[in-house]
Amino acid sequence: MRIVSEMRRYLVFATASLGLLMYSIDSTVVAVAFPHLIRDLDTNLLWAGWTISIYYIGVTTAMPLAGNLSDSFGRKKIFLISLVLFTTSSLMCGLAPNIYTLILFRFLQGIGGASFLPTASGIATDHFPEHRERVIGLLSSIFNMGSIIGPNLGGWIVSRYSWRYVFYINLPIGIGLMVLIMMLLKTSRVASRPHIDLTGASYFSGAILFLMFGLNLIGESFASLSLISAALLLLLSFSFALLFLRQEKKESKPILDMVLLKSKPFLAANLLNMVMGAGFFGLFACVPLYVVSVHKLSTLMSGMILTPRSLGVIAASVTTSFLLRRWGYRRPLVLGLGIVSCATILLAPSLPLVGVMEARWSITETLAFLILFCGIGAGIANPAANNACIELMPEKVATIVGLRGMFRTVGGALGISLITFILHLSPDPATGFSIIFISFGLALSCIIPLAFLMPTGKHAWGEH
Repeated sequence: MRIVSEMRRYLVFATASLGLLMYSIDSTVVAVAFPHLIRDLDTNLLWAGWTISIYYIGVTTAMPLAGNLSDSFGRKKIFLISLVLFTTSSLMCGLAPNIYTLILFRFLQGIGGASFLPTASGIATDHFPEHRERVIGLLSSIFNMGSIIGPNLGGWIVSRYSWRYVFYINLPIGIGLMVLIMMLLKTSRVASRPHIDLTGASYFSGAILFLMFGLNLIGESFASLSLISAALLLLLSFSFALLFLRQEKKESKPILDMVLLKSKPFLAANLLNMVMGAGFFGLFACVPLYVVSVHKLSTLMSGMILTPRSLGVIAASVTTSFLLRRWGYRRPLVLGLGIVSCATILLAPSLPLVGVMEARWSITETLAFLILFCGIGAGIANPAANNACIELMPEKVATIVGLRGMFRTVGGALGISLITFILHLSPDPATGFSIIFISFGLALSCIIPLAFLMPTGKHAWGEH
């Protein structure tokens, strides 16, 4: 009986991980299709960039609610509802006739995928409470497997068939997961009906959406009308942000607990997560476009070039996860962010290092080497950042993971908007990407001091 129980919990973990993998694949798979999207849907880079950033906004909008609901309403119900929405939206993305409908269904797809990370984390800690740090670290590794599969699979599909098929691949996976979840997960008993802060979620979504629309307008044109419209949108964004904070203060079960907001460790952890989201998600979502437009690599190679990063993340995050009890959280954060910062800056095409390395190796090998180091640094930093947040409220893992994911995806969405904004205004792609890599690398180095405001970990730096 014990063997059956052990097998069941490992199967549950594998099923939750597969959902997380599908979500991760869709975070990265669209980037390789940018040139084809722009051509087939008769649009520009700014609007094509929205297909990634709007996905992050959808995730950001729903993830804190999903984490809260997962803790109170039950993992199984939330996971199933999310799978239905995600799979249906994937089908509609593939059928989209223009960029605007594609953006709409990507938003819905993001809402559907929002519960996968907090719910998978909750499921993992429910079934492996004695190994919380390890399973959270392993989920980080599984998440990064999507970063390998997504670009490579996307590059192959786009070069052989059509960008529409990058969405269709979710259909059999989603249906299979629904069957497994219904078979394996037990339905949780709910003592009381959970309260949902839809007003707070709406205000928060409005703040992010109007901010990005404003940046998009500035990027498209410096005409007086565009600048006035952008200013109004940014003002609306600020107003929604104030309304959100006001709502959270009076809400009995807020998305963002004001007690946590006043906590320096919480603010430090999530400011760090936001910048990490911009640097880890936003920046590397645009690497396929970088290698195609600046270094003239093929669409297939533009997907494959991200593989060394993902392999580095997986190897480093698994290793770090097993060493967290000994190292604590601060040491890997400082080391990991330092490595990513240096490697990101060195990717800038205007710096001489790429040219010097290219004299000995091909440009593909040079880029792969630097991208590998970015992955190693991210893999060292991620498990520490993930567990440091959970340490703030260990009794509500899914809620905290949802908040952490919210800040990280906000960073990813804003990072993509900023990147497409810079590229749109730059005289050529090489100049634009030089500005992007150097500024993002410096930003990652500037958040290193925040690690010293976060929880140390049980055995960090010899402390007990």
